[in-house]
Amino acid sequence: MSKKYNYFLFDLDRTLWDFDANAENNISTLIDRYKLEVGDKKSFYQKYDQINHRLWAEYEKGLLSKERLRGERFYMTLLEYGIDNRVLADEIGEEYLREMPDQKILMPHAYEVLSALRDRGARMALISNGFKEVQYTKIKNSGIDHFFDAVLISEEQGVHKPSPIIFKRALNAIAGIKSEAIMVGDDFANDIEGAMIFGIDQFFYNYKSIPCDGGPTYNSSDLRDLLTISSLEQ
Repeated sequence: MSKKYNYFLFDLDRTLWDFDANAENNISTLIDRYKLEVGDKKSFYQKYDQINHRLWAEYEKGLLSKERLRGERFYMTLLEYGIDNRVLADEIGEEYLREMPDQKILMPHAYEVLSALRDRGARMALISNGFKEVQYTKIKNSGIDHFFDAVLISEEQGVHKPSPIIFKRALNAIAGIKSEAIMVGDDFANDIEGAMIFGIDQFFYNYKSIPCDGGPTYNSSDLRDLLTISSLEQ
């Protein structure tokens, strides 16, 4: 039987906003603009993505500064292609961040699900570990800002997911009740385990079909399943 959820905490990147498609489009444009000789663009993006994931993990643990992350990820990727140029890497990194918010591709059915939840009277908050100057603009430009009663960016909060502190602040911001709240996200460690620690149900948006131990409350590759398991009409 569906449980009555009135309060929804959402992750942004790769849950609502299609980070990979948007980032790949952005980087493809920069490769052309700078006439980078890197061969296949998709392979370049995949290398960048691997490096970026590793550096983000260090950033979230407080082992790497925001400034170092922003420049280092492109410098290290360019090195893979024999391009040793920090000035170029920094310039590309700045343009990447400046233009990233202009990308508008959402994850499949994201807008549809948010709209349906809003029509049902749900209260929603967004929790993101991204950079504030990028995330707010992404939310607005992709046309989903009006769905959220609160937006919490880790950089402003001084704490990252999976800390229960940011989950608590988000739920308080929408006057939520734990027993009627659910966290929706694609990152098992940050979104799902963070919600487990905080003590609310979880919807693991597992579109990559990643095996996971510890059993989230719900595990699905389709955001529309959120509407089925979260019926407010009981």
